[in-house]
Amino acid sequence: MKTSSTVLLLGICLVVALAITGIFVLAATSLGTYTTIDITIGTVWFFTISFIISLPLLIPRLRKRIEK
Repeated sequence: MKTSSTVLLLGICLVVALAITGIFVLAATSLGTYTTIDITIGTVWFFTISFIISLPLLIPRLRKRIEK
């Protein structure tokens, strides 16, 4: 697999993880019951978990579409 397609796959997974994290931050700040440190720790946790989960779920599906 070429380096450019690998970078593209990782970039897509990164964008998905950032979008999920953004939804979390939006939800946590709109509730208004969480402190800044709670939101910061939750943001790091959500990004890490969503990136780890999105890699094995998205890469096989995206690889098939990119290689066509």
